[in-house]
Amino acid sequence: MKILHMIALTVAVATLTGCAATKSVLAKRDNGSLDYRTAKTLDPIKLPVNQPAAEFIPLYQTPKANGALPNFVNESGKQYQLPRPPSVR
Repeated sequence: MKILHMIALTVAVATLTGCAATKSVLAKRDNGSLDYRTAKTLDPIKLPVNQPAAEFIPLYQTPKANGALPNFVNESGKQYQLPRPPSVR
């Protein structure tokens, strides 16, 4: 009986993850990927006066967002969706 449950679970997982029909159902839920749009800037961390700190050297430049944010949302408007790459043909 335990083996039958494991087989049923495996078939259900394989069916749901490989099925293109589940994409429309799963894409309608809010997964929090657009929360960055409403994020607030935090105050910098304040160390104690006598606390030594290493120099901060950023690895990558962070661009300043001026104006409207790009509209990278899916059809339901609840999840971040990468834009399609340009066609090479």
